[in-house]
Amino acid sequence: MADKKISFEVANKRLEAIVQKMESGTLTLQQSIDEYAKGCELIAYCMKELETRRGEISDINERIKQLRENGGDFNV
Repeated sequence: MADKKISFEVANKRLEAIVQKMESGTLTLQQSIDEYAKGCELIAYCMKELETRRGEISDINERIKQLRENGGDFNV
């Protein structure tokens, strides 16, 4: 992807736009292939972002579990 770092939401919007273009039936074969390639990159990026966030949530849940088990202070 040309962008250094985009948000998940921006990537998802771009992916939606690509799908709409491809579903319109107005693209040439080469344009469809180019859009498909861009879409694949965006999907990979989104999947990576989701996996990262899943790990963050897992870490937070583990800290909460440890605090509960140890009678810890829940002050944030």
